Amino acid sequence: MSKVHSAATCFAAIGLAGASIALAVDLPDPVYTYCEIEDRYSSSNDTFDSSETVSAPSEFSECFYVTGKLHKDCVWDRQPKCCLVEFSKPLTAFDSSGRNLGLVEEVLQVEDVFNGGGTLNANVLSDGTLRIGVTSVFDCFDGTLNGLFSNGLHDDTGEVTVEVTPNTGGTESYVFRFEEGREALRLAYVFPGASTAEVVCRDDTGTKEVCTDVDFYWIQGLEPRELYCITQVGGKDYDCNATDTVLGWYDKNGNQQGGAFGIAKSSAANNVPEYPELCVIADDLGDIRVAISGCLDENFNGLDDANEEDYLTFLEDEEYIPDDNNVIKGENYIPGNSTKDGVGDDIRLSREDFDEYPEYACPPEHGVCGCYTLKVRLNEHVDGDDDDDDFGGGGLAQRADMSGDGFVDAVDLAMLLSFWGPVQ
Repeated sequence: MSKVHSAATCFAAIGLAGASIALAVDLPDPVYTYCEIEDRYSSSNDTFDSSETVSAPSEFSECFYVTGKLHKDCVWDRQPKCCLVEFSKPLTAFDSSGRNLGLVEEVLQVEDVFNGGGTLNANVLSDGTLRIGVTSVFDCFDGTLNGLFSNGLHDDTGEVTVEVTPNTGGTESYVFRFEEGREALRLAYVFPGASTAEVVCRDDTGTKEVCTDVDFYWIQGLEPRELYCITQVGGKDYDCNATDTVLGWYDKNGNQQGGAFGIAKSSAANNVPEYPELCVIADDLGDIRVAISGCLDENFNGLDDANEEDYLTFLEDEEYIPDDNNVIKGENYIPGNSTKDGVGDDIRLSREDFDEYPEYACPPEHGVCGCYTLKVRLNEHVDGDDDDDDFGGGGLAQRADMSGDGFVDAVDLAMLLSFWGPVQ
């Protein structure tokens, strides 16, 4: 998802103050960041093949802005072991000598299941009330409902959804989450005219947020074979820090280009962001293909590069992605691990595999979610401004090293001719 802003639009956003002298001074770059509010899946651009097309505005093709967002995604959360308890109406109790012991509750039924949720067929009391307790199965062993297992906490975490359906019809739902492994829940219902109720504890509804989003762009309408710089000029994450990103350059066939010089990463010192800038060449049609992801993801698959190998091996072994020895590991992996059904082609672990292999349940995410603004500008050559033969100085020669082997040679020329067309 993105928005393209012309320079005129950006300048107009600066404000009306000082408009009378606007023509007498140079206008600054915009100092704001626009964040899209649309859902990620209204236009997913997570892979090269689904790159979002950005057309350079004809009037401002030498400098314009693209805004987007690395969205949060959802994966399964763990399943707690649910226990349901049916209580009687509190009654006054007396000991053998007739001393009043106060109000006590009788446990009428207990339903617990270690591998999944449970169903309790309860009897509605004569006054139309139903009293239910919900906790971890480990809390039920001692006959109480207090969040404890023996002398410690029950230590179960995750979300449960309690669904209560009286025999008179209709279902009421209540969502509850064990956050710290010490919680126990009490619920009360009034069902006039009902005699029984089915109480279901569902433990397959929980999800957790992860940051694995990657955005690919196909920028069109630029000057063929000209140098352009794509610079992140703004963006905040959900903690109001600078969105820490990496930019990558791709050819028309989806291959990363330029070696180490086809990647630009951001960094921050003393909370002052240093956003990435990627200077590359438009192809013979005036197109540039670029990806943006979290700073730990230099191969732009949504994962932390340092920790992805075991996870990708697991996905191949479980046949979530094809195991092909002729391709780079993970090449068939589709970024994203969403539990949102029926959307896109994300890799989704089944609920069963999630519980069986908890170490792989959550992908090794790159961990960056937030907004960004990219400035696309023509990088015109200025004599004396760059040393084209200086590899150590970051000159044009570095950007011409398509293979990233440290030399500009016939291999790089062949790649240029193949992917960018012959020089006219």
